Amino acid sequence: MINFLQPGMILIVCGLLVLLVPDRMMNVRRGLLVLAPSLTMWAVLTSGAGKLEIMFGIIFAFISLVGALYNFHVKDRFEIAAETVYAGASISVVFAVTWINMIVFWELMAVASWLIVVSARKESAVKAGFRYLMVHMLGGNLLLAGIVIKLVQGSTELVCLTDGPQDAAFWLILAGVALNAAVPPLHSWIADAYPEAPMGGTVYMGSFTTKVGVFCLIKLFAGTQLLLYFGVFMAIFGACMALMENDLRRLFSYHIVSQVGYMVAALALGGALGIDGAAAHAFNNILYKGTLFMCAGAIIDVTGKRKISELGGLGRKMPFTAACFLIASMAIAGFPLLNGFVSKSLIMNAAAESGIHWAELGLMVASVGTLMSVTLKINYFVFWGKSDVEPDVNEDAVPLGRKLAMGMAAFGCFVCGVLPNFVYGLTPYGSDGHPFTVDHVTQYMQLFAAAGIAFLMYLDHMKPHDELSLDIDWLYRKPLPALMNCLSVNFNNLRMAVGDGLGRLIARGSRYLHNPQKLAQEVFGAKEPEPRNCLEDDDVLQKPAGWLVEISFIIFFAVVLYVFLRKA
Repeated sequence: MINFLQPGMILIVCGLLVLLVPDRMMNVRRGLLVLAPSLTMWAVLTSGAGKLEIMFGIIFAFISLVGALYNFHVKDRFEIAAETVYAGASISVVFAVTWINMIVFWELMAVASWLIVVSARKESAVKAGFRYLMVHMLGGNLLLAGIVIKLVQGSTELVCLTDGPQDAAFWLILAGVALNAAVPPLHSWIADAYPEAPMGGTVYMGSFTTKVGVFCLIKLFAGTQLLLYFGVFMAIFGACMALMENDLRRLFSYHIVSQVGYMVAALALGGALGIDGAAAHAFNNILYKGTLFMCAGAIIDVTGKRKISELGGLGRKMPFTAACFLIASMAIAGFPLLNGFVSKSLIMNAAAESGIHWAELGLMVASVGTLMSVTLKINYFVFWGKSDVEPDVNEDAVPLGRKLAMGMAAFGCFVCGVLPNFVYGLTPYGSDGHPFTVDHVTQYMQLFAAAGIAFLMYLDHMKPHDELSLDIDWLYRKPLPALMNCLSVNFNNLRMAVGDGLGRLIARGSRYLHNPQKLAQEVFGAKEPEPRNCLEDDDVLQKPAGWLVEISFIIFFAVVLYVFLRKA
């Protein structure tokens, strides 16, 4: 079954069918959008695949249904089809069993996600989409090169590469997958492209691309300790960038980097706790991150504003959106009784048991940054705090489908937090994080109290400012092109100088060959013979001819003498 028809193919086919359904048959299109993820969920549960694949398949199918409801009112067939095909391609990567299957659906996923970005039909979206496509083509080519090496070596099925040789295939595949997981320094495509995509498209992209990368890292590179350094750095770096960000969707995009950092660090630790922690956090992240993006989309649609500095007082005007956002923002920070707390418990236990205390400390610091940049910052400045800017809006403008989608995802955050064994039971090893121990709860409450006090003390500094936040990509988007241009100009000048010098050398050498006396005159200072008038001296024409004949006879007799002596 899984080799013949992968669960993701259902979504891919339905996405293509959406293109054929005319606008006057909107109900048929909506029926397809709901039916496709429902059938995909059934296919996942009956696939007979491994626990890791089923776990990711379940959450991907669920968020596909939520995304379909969120876009229920959207009439753009192109956008809806791209999103549905993209979701199907992502699920197909999860259920791929051979390298060929993986690369085919990997590239389809990249193309479909690019189409989602450009479906916004804005100049900024087209530019961001082009950069997005270029980056993912780089990642796809790296992955393809590694896969070709594996095929040449005779390996056709997907296997864990951690225990094998760290050859060229290992590093190429790792680089390709890590780029999709937004591992720095090639991570800026998230904050660049996601804010330019349509509102519903951002929900899909925030749920699939990096999580597929995490899935592949778990399946292929679990226990690779090099990734631990990248993971901890990602967790802290993403939270710090989000703390400075003013744009809502850019802020959440940076938090994708931060949250994926937890997953990368966990899978790098390896073992049952580490792998289960990475998988559980990916599962939970899709729920609360999807809710955050959906709430941001609702706010931007209703107010027409996307900057935090231009928003305020929305808690009273959009109470349902505010409630869903509050749940998701507390979940991402790891509040008890919400799903983020459940999966973070596994990760922190894995870090503690590994004895790598700097990693444990780094992840705790990232948790503080997450709490301050999302839970406190946005809830205060956008929803509940005092603000001089309060847009005149009404939540009635939010479509019913979007409210239903936000409510489903937020409810999922609560259910998975109250019933942690549901998530633990889906993980590959079934690890129990024992989240509700006194130590765990006390530790997180102390952390939250300290972060809350720091936020209030530096409230003026926490206020978002309408300034540009420079990222690592500035280095290869500004100085690097200038450096390459400088090197290109200098190398071209050097090439021209060398070419001109060689040309002069060849010309001078040719002149010496034609007239060796010139060389003697220039080297030894010999005087140039006085020119003679050939009309007054008959020897001028005769001497060269006689000299040549003389030399010819000498050579001829020398050859005859040489042949005669050899015969003798």
